Amino acid sequence: MSGWLTWLLVAEEKLYGWQVTTRESEAAEGKHQYQHIADSLRKEINGEVWKAGGRLPTREQLRDRFSVSGDTVNEALKLLREEGLIVTKRGSGTFVREATADRTGSRPGVETVSADDDGEVWAVVSERVPPVLLKPYLEEAFEATEVRLDVFSMTTESLAARVSDQKDRILTGRIKPPRSINARLMLPDCDSPNLAIPRPMDGSDDPRVRLRLKEILHSHAMMLRGALYELRDRGLVPEVEVEVRLVPFSPQMKVYILNRRLALQGYYETREGTVSLPPDWDRVAIYDAYGTGATLFPFRASADAPEGQPDVVSTLQRFFDSNWDIAQRAGF
Repeated sequence: MSGWLTWLLVAEEKLYGWQVTTRESEAAEGKHQYQHIADSLRKEINGEVWKAGGRLPTREQLRDRFSVSGDTVNEALKLLREEGLIVTKRGSGTFVREATADRTGSRPGVETVSADDDGEVWAVVSERVPPVLLKPYLEEAFEATEVRLDVFSMTTESLAARVSDQKDRILTGRIKPPRSINARLMLPDCDSPNLAIPRPMDGSDDPRVRLRLKEILHSHAMMLRGALYELRDRGLVPEVEVEVRLVPFSPQMKVYILNRRLALQGYYETREGTVSLPPDWDRVAIYDAYGTGATLFPFRASADAPEGQPDVVSTLQRFFDSNWDIAQRAGF
């Protein structure tokens, strides 16, 4: 992780500490505690706190950290194992799963399932745990001469970190800089009282809940924008444009369209949670959207893509463009 990114993450945590810490603190109170623990671990692995092949904390350490029982920790680890994200070695501990050899002709690091019992071919990739996530697809996209990113999501949290990785690949000479980078980020308008998520569970509209989301998405959008414009400012990429627009509704799915030829689609889960909000730090029960462990479904628009996939890519592109045209330009 670059020094610039580390600095920004630390600054963000100091500035918005009340948002960053609330989701972990609510783990001990939710109906499904193990899901919150699994979410936190996915996020840390994605941020390379725990790298591929690295050992996770012990069950005792996780139990103390989250103030839960050992059985709850076991359920969280079981969930991650079932998703193929971690492995447990008897007598050694639990480790982040390493990338497996390419068996299907897909891009390395992307786990593909060949067919189900009905013969239907499909492929899924977890967004939050490297290397089987957004990262290998972005690596592929940034190796093009012209890079185009169309993104519709709640906060761009996952994308911001992964774009910073690509910036570092260019700065260190691991890949040739593209001629241009164009990023269009479409996010929810947190000033709109019509957002369905996040929202207090009692049905009221508490502006502080929306402000919480606004500051989170603003910090990640600025991180992404700063990473890309740094490449232009250093004279490495001549043309860089990052535009943010806002829509008056909450996304129920996240969409990444890379270079108009690859689309990644995933869905947010709506969950109950409790957050402490300023200025009085009273506790508010809310419905919130969780994309921490979202599964992404990839679709390619290429001649050798499975039947129907190019149509999905063009449909998602039309979906994005139609909303982009009516979205309002963000003031940041």
